[in-house]
Amino acid sequence: MLDSSSHINEEVKETNLNELTIKVKELIGNPLSVWAVAATIESLGIRDIDAKTDFGFESVFDLAKVVFTDLKTAIKSEEKGRNKEEKEKLGDFFTSSKLFVKHYGIGLLFTMPMLSQIAAILFFEYALWAWFRFNEAQATMIAIGTISSFVLTGGFIQVLGRLVSKYIGEDNYYLCWKAIKAVLKMALPMMLFLGAAFYLLNLILPLYPQLMVTIGLVYYVLISTMLLSAAVLYASGQKIVILISIVTGTLGVAFGMEVLDIGIYVSQWAGILLTTLIQSVYCIIFYSFKIRTKNQKMYKQSLPKAEVSFYTTYRYYIYGLCYFSFLFIDRVLAWSAGIPPPPYIIWFNTPYELGMDWALISLIVTVAALEFSIQLFSHKIMPAQKKTKISNYKGFNKYFNRFYNAQVFLLLIIGVISIIGTYYGVMALRVFEDQIPEIKDFFANPITFKVYWIGSIGYFFLVFGLLNSLFFFTMNRPEFVIYPIIIAILVNGIVGFLCSRLFGFEYAVIGLVAGSFAFAFITWVIGKRFFKHLDYFYYSAY
Repeated sequence: MLDSSSHINEEVKETNLNELTIKVKELIGNPLSVWAVAATIESLGIRDIDAKTDFGFESVFDLAKVVFTDLKTAIKSEEKGRNKEEKEKLGDFFTSSKLFVKHYGIGLLFTMPMLSQIAAILFFEYALWAWFRFNEAQATMIAIGTISSFVLTGGFIQVLGRLVSKYIGEDNYYLCWKAIKAVLKMALPMMLFLGAAFYLLNLILPLYPQLMVTIGLVYYVLISTMLLSAAVLYASGQKIVILISIVTGTLGVAFGMEVLDIGIYVSQWAGILLTTLIQSVYCIIFYSFKIRTKNQKMYKQSLPKAEVSFYTTYRYYIYGLCYFSFLFIDRVLAWSAGIPPPPYIIWFNTPYELGMDWALISLIVTVAALEFSIQLFSHKIMPAQKKTKISNYKGFNKYFNRFYNAQVFLLLIIGVISIIGTYYGVMALRVFEDQIPEIKDFFANPITFKVYWIGSIGYFFLVFGLLNSLFFFTMNRPEFVIYPIIIAILVNGIVGFLCSRLFGFEYAVIGLVAGSFAFAFITWVIGKRFFKHLDYFYYSAY
């Protein structure tokens, strides 16, 4: 480089250099090398003599070196500015905090129906299908009916959730209502058929007294219909109606018991029917109103062919069936083991069930966090995608990988707090054990405590797996969830069977822990790959 005084003054040289840098950037953007810059400068008609007289450099190549350095510095500064702006807009702590308060609250609202049943049992001694004074025979058949209703409707619940969210996302309430009716036309007959099949099987091969089976089947049918109607409301975003209907039904049980004195069975059946009626009537009114106000009652609209619908939803059905099966495997194993052996093939075990119900509270508190995580993910991904250039897809993936790690850390904190908080929260009820015999009975058996601690750990791993699964479902990748949940079922069953037979019936809960850990670990491994290539999964999601 020559001294600037020998040719042109410093100010003119700086101006010429800035103008040239801008021109080169307009032509080639981010340069690959000094040679590319030199070639571009020469294409503008600048020779070695021009580089010396107009810019103060010995040659075009010397000039290109400076332009290349200036361009790289400017581009790097721009990228830092964009990344900073993106972090400010997409990772704003205050915005995330507001979303947490809102959506964690919504998540807790979803759990309120379950918490309301726990509160009802403590206050009234009974809920929609539970009662402190059921003997083990009664509790066995009602538990079998309840478990069967969750398992056999679980697949249809997931299909309803998928279809309803899809059509509401398209703002097409007419097809959404048609899809709901199509699923229910399959679910309800299948539910009744399976119930009748078990009734006939018990006639041929008496597993239980027929009266017990009849009572259990009534609960099974009523709870199944209630779950299906609640699934429609949940997928439609009408969660508060579920809570209102269940609370109203529970009050109906109390009215039947305390005022009408019609007995626990009829009172609970009437309460479940009332709950289902409220939910069903609201669904009809809600969709009729939406279809009419949006003028969507166009009879030319039709659902996809059955083969197409089956192909797009069968994975969701399998997942729902497997998920609810997974939840209850440990109970079935625990209730079918023990010394002495149970009087029937499966027999309700009160201390074990109390421990699992206690652990269920910690699950409810933890799972509410998933609503926040998935909503925050949806809130961030579209703005991030719009701001990210195709050349910076790695930055997009790294950003969301950090986001995922933050959600895992948040879940860990909430999980630990919920397990410890639930333990001491329930233990606080011991001050009433002298006044309320049922509370004293709750804490009477050390197996209840053991099952609580092991079960709550298992539920935490389960929620971790569910967190991963929700991200996969959001990107329309149900196949990433099916295989892990099937493996989890196998691990749960094998480990639970061995532990309950070798060490004691209460150790069936170890199967839940092992299966939940397998589910969490496998989905975590898939999740790391998922977020590493999130740009691809997002692009190919729909």
